[in-house]
Amino acid sequence: MRTILMLTAASLALAACTQPTEKAEAAPAMVATTQAATTPEVFIRSLYEASEDNAEMVEESPMWSARTRALLAETVRLTQEGDQGFFDAQPICDCQDGTPVLQSATATSTGPTTADVVSVQGFAEPGNAVHHKTYKLVLEDGQWRIDDITYQDMGDEFEREPLVQQLNAWIAEARTQPPA
Repeated sequence: MRTILMLTAASLALAACTQPTEKAEAAPAMVATTQAATTPEVFIRSLYEASEDNAEMVEESPMWSARTRALLAETVRLTQEGDQGFFDAQPICDCQDGTPVLQSATATSTGPTTADVVSVQGFAEPGNAVHHKTYKLVLEDGQWRIDDITYQDMGDEFEREPLVQQLNAWIAEARTQPPA
């Protein structure tokens, strides 16, 4: 029995040392959302760590729930050539410039496959507003995903409705626009 345990441990250690390099070269946000989503809090923290390396998060990112990804895909479809599209800032830090600093992330279970993570985010640069928001998460395919974001306090310049409400309003407005 002892020999079997030692061989198993040795095999696991060897396997850990010989991981394919493709995963290490993946975009940080993709790695964060597929490997570090063990708890809602860890998932959100991993997105902030990844946002330091990424100027943009794409609409197809696995960080979004299926519902939110479908809404984002509709915004892409409706965006006329040459227009900005839905996102005008990096969606995790809600910023274009500056270095976001996650000050706290507190998770609360809201059901067997849902959770809320309240975050407080500042910036490394002085003079920037502190952002308070809640990530509404859903567990899909064994991974936590962002289903919605509510914004409690983003500073006077950044008052916002919840993300899904913004998406639906943007889509409704875009559908009334004549094609270019």
